[in-house]
Order: sequence, then structure tokens, then C-alpha cells
Amino acid sequence: MDPSQTIYATLPMPAEAKAVFERSCKNCHSDETSWPWYSYVAPVSWVIARDVHQARKAMNLSEWGGYSANQKTDKLEEICEQVTNGDMPDRKYTLIHRPARLTAKERDLICQWSEDSREY
Repeated sequence: MDPSQTIYATLPMPAEAKAVFERSCKNCHSDETSWPWYSYVAPVSWVIARDVHQARKAMNLSEWGGYSANQKTDKLEEICEQVTNGDMPDRKYTLIHRPARLTAKERDLICQWSEDSREY
């Protein structure tokens, strides 16, 4: 992982938004996944590995700098859409990781940040 390519290095982000990303997004949507003990036990490991692979494919915060301007704009729009619809964080994840759940205020914060960031 190249730290200069992360979303944090390439896009201004207020501390409050970064805290939400760190708590609720990074574990699946980056190369910094913290694999819990149960992620090594089949068949649970298969589901977790598949979900993380799909999450990184959809958006990888560790590789943000490598996206084109259009990809970044699309991903920023999708971030707001996904958190607003309640699709992210994934329900399977928040069942086990309750602190990853977003409040309405946090959803609004992320959407405002993503809207403001489309200008970069």
C-alpha cells in the first residue's frame, strides 16, 4: 500500500468524517482490513473474504489516488447514496460491529463531505 494514494492523502477530509470512515468503512473498503479470529474459520471465512474482496473492488480507500476524476466523482456520489439508503455499512457487518452503525448526523456529515469533495 502506498500511503500517498489513500483517500486521506489525496482529498481533504474533516476529522469527524475521517473518524466515521475509520470506524465504519475502512475495515472492508481498504487494504487495512483487521481480520478477526472468526475470519479464519470456514465457512464464515469464505463469506468474509468474498465481502471484503467485493467491497475493495467497489471502492478501495487505500487506492483512491489511482481513480480517474470521473471514477472519484461517481464513488463520492455513491458513498452518499449508500449511506442514505442504509446499504452501507453492510448490515451483516454492523450486526457484529455495532459501533460501525451510522447515526443520522453522521450520514448527513458524510453526504455533505462527499458533495463538497466533488469539486476537487
